Amino acid sequence: MINQNFYSQSSIINIFYKNMGKKNEKLCILGQSGSGKDHLLRGLIKKGLKYQPKITTRPKRKLEKNGVEYNFINEGEFKSLLDSNKIKVYQKIFTNQDIWYYGIDIQNFEENNVFIMTPHELSTLSKEDREKCFVVYLDIDENIRRERISRRNDNNDSVNRRIESDKKDFENFSDYDLKITDPGFEAETVYELMA
Repeated sequence: MINQNFYSQSSIINIFYKNMGKKNEKLCILGQSGSGKDHLLRGLIKKGLKYQPKITTRPKRKLEKNGVEYNFINEGEFKSLLDSNKIKVYQKIFTNQDIWYYGIDIQNFEENNVFIMTPHELSTLSKEDREKCFVVYLDIDENIRRERISRRNDNNDSVNRRIESDKKDFENFSDYDLKITDPGFEAETVYELMA
């Protein structure tokens, strides 16, 4: 693993780049809650990468819009897609009250080239599909993430539940091509590195 510092207009970005010179068809963004996944996604979309939100059965948060953050469906619809083998990757999230499903359907994976995934979802990709992906891991300090989550949290979720759940999900995670630890990273830098 090579540690390189890339200088941007406003900050130094600490990047741990494992696969120098690797070009991939798809970019997968992984990171714990509050790490900046949506910030990176918006920047990559501005650069021309194609994105379609995941499907989920979890309730919408206050400011979310169907088809923007997620495509919200009910559990029966999700299970029907699973039974029809139309889901590429998915994950169940257990909350105190419910089970929520998140997934990327096959059509979305084939037609788009930037995705937000969890370590579990990434691990279920076939070897061939994983080789097509450039995986960016946003490994941002917990105190920064906790403050970000607190600012946007609503009644559907608790900050502590999300932090603890993420700790388990990302424990020993190492299947990335690029790891960013600086909370001031810019999408431009990631875009330049993937090409």
